[in-house]
Amino acid sequence: MTYANRSEFLFCYDARMTNPNGDPDENRPRIDLVSGKNLVTEFRLKRTIRDYLKDVLNKDIFMRVEETEQHQLKTIEDLAAPYIITNTITVGKKKEEQKELNREKLVTDHIDLRLFGLLFAVGGIHFKQVGPIQFAIGRSLNKVEELTIRITRVVPTREEAKAGTFGEKSVLRYSFIVFHGFLNDIVAKQVDLSEDDVKQMMQAMWFGTDELSTTSKFGQRSRLLLRVNYSKPFAYIGDLDRYIAMKKNDKNDANLDKLEDVSQFFLDIQGLLNILTRNKDVMSSIEYASSDELICYDGENTASFQSLIDAWAKENKVSCLNLMEKWKPKNG
Repeated sequence: MTYANRSEFLFCYDARMTNPNGDPDENRPRIDLVSGKNLVTEFRLKRTIRDYLKDVLNKDIFMRVEETEQHQLKTIEDLAAPYIITNTITVGKKKEEQKELNREKLVTDHIDLRLFGLLFAVGGIHFKQVGPIQFAIGRSLNKVEELTIRITRVVPTREEAKAGTFGEKSVLRYSFIVFHGFLNDIVAKQVDLSEDDVKQMMQAMWFGTDELSTTSKFGQRSRLLLRVNYSKPFAYIGDLDRYIAMKKNDKNDANLDKLEDVSQFFLDIQGLLNILTRNKDVMSSIEYASSDELICYDGENTASFQSLIDAWAKENKVSCLNLMEKWKPKNG
């Protein structure tokens, strides 16, 4: 097994006429009232990854929705029960039962615990494992516009109702969302997180976002995924999301505060390429996936991210892997 390599992630996706992450009260999109930008919690991103790992890649995950035989949702204690061992110990003249958790097997059996860790307490048993991979809260590069859509429920929800009811749902016209993540190689070794685990997580992040077909999430597309792998201990750039920005596309009259589509702007990556250049001596490689519809700007040229990053990698003699080529079906 190859342990997961120290690295940072940059993940961008967009959302059109949808709600990327509803708040717990009114299920309205989360918006920073100061900046007017959309916020998406890291928990939403991790849920996307977990669901794809479980449903598509057939991986065992611990944090899952599962029912008991009585059709009730299982609790954390229910999910942990197979890993709780009961031992009988003698205290004085009395025999007592003592429970302990098989931590190693619990982590070994579940890829999401190896990736993200978890904290819980059940029946006097405490489990705490810091995850090697952490994401900051995602935010949109653009100011967003919230729209309220009136909806009609045709089928009554109460026996006495004689007609459908009216309601509302909130969506964003357009949001280009950016996440920054970090993989701590020291913690990765503690939980036996492998490079294969990380590559499956990246695949789940990319395709899981595309395939969220729920009513509130339909309309999301992955646009850019970048992984910077380090060759030196403690190497770290940090805040990769701060090195990209939106640039107005002069070929149309779109207002960056009134966007509707990815074609209406360029993603300015000159700051990102500059910081990568300054840190190339501590990097071992770069991995990426990108959408052909996302056009980027490097300070001089506008082209696909693939074209610009491949040219940068060749000039700076950095190994660069296009994940889209790796993810292509074997039959073409």
